Amino acid sequence: MRPERLSLLTVFAVLTLPGLAGAGAVLEPQPSTNDNYGESFTFMADLDDGTFVSAQFSVTNLGPGSRHGICRATVLRPGRKAWTPQAKLDSDEWSYDAASGTLKMGPCTLHAGTGTYISVPLDNGLLSIAYSEPPSPQSPPGSEVTLGTASYRHEVLVPFSTAKVSLRLPGSDAPLELSGGGYGDHSHSTVAPAKLARSWVRFRAVRGGANVLLLAREGFDGSFSPSYLWTASGTQPLQRFALHRKQEGDSNSKTIGWDAELSGAAGPVTLRSASLLLRSAPVQDLGFLGSLVKQVVGSPVTYIMRAVLSRPGQPEVQGVMEVTLDEG
Repeated sequence: MRPERLSLLTVFAVLTLPGLAGAGAVLEPQPSTNDNYGESFTFMADLDDGTFVSAQFSVTNLGPGSRHGICRATVLRPGRKAWTPQAKLDSDEWSYDAASGTLKMGPCTLHAGTGTYISVPLDNGLLSIAYSEPPSPQSPPGSEVTLGTASYRHEVLVPFSTAKVSLRLPGSDAPLELSGGGYGDHSHSTVAPAKLARSWVRFRAVRGGANVLLLAREGFDGSFSPSYLWTASGTQPLQRFALHRKQEGDSNSKTIGWDAELSGAAGPVTLRSASLLLRSAPVQDLGFLGSLVKQVVGSPVTYIMRAVLSRPGQPEVQGVMEVTLDEG
């Protein structure tokens, strides 16, 4: 496999696009012939012991060839090094089985039944997630963005669900059995990644009774869509947001988090990051090779953080915040 292709696939895998079910079955990819086509099924779980896990199944045309598959996982345990295995697959190494409702990508499986079930056995480890809720596609406000002849579509598959996780890290004999809450979504895009968004803000509070989802995209044209706040009371559109970088020491020191101020018809929403869990900068990590793919995908950096969401007159809500923006 050529280095350029490996690099593009690696970067696409880290661009955790928010969630769209195609015209077929809920978990069946809908490939496009567009060179910029990318589609992702993304699931996360926030667990009671402070562990954060995510799994992503993606198909993309980025790089030479088409319909490449990617299966990847992220495991962030308190006080432990991040585990981020991934497998890059040719078009004949992944498939969707309509009879069983299963998407298979190499050794990884994503299955819809009475619940939603994920297995990612990679790099001598295993991440298994079982959600109590099956996928049920829902389209939030502004879930489709059109840029010229290209489009981006977003759909939430599992807004809130209890989650059971079995985790066996490399070098461990017995798996850890963990529980918490989870979320899943699906996206389909034919927009070049470098042109899709100036920045993204995501927040997911999926444990306990105060469940909240927030998604906000800033376009290069100054638009803010899709942008919404989702609670048990319904979905409210957000009009705009501003990001504020938090640094350790002076302006030349490393970024340790982000805060966000968002506005909507229901009043202001504030996100304050509490601790940084992971910074992912795939293009920067490629060094010289990154310059070969930067024109296509930009230089996206994603921060995953523990954070608190605040609204006037309501209790604060703790969850996981993600900020993605170009730092090229």
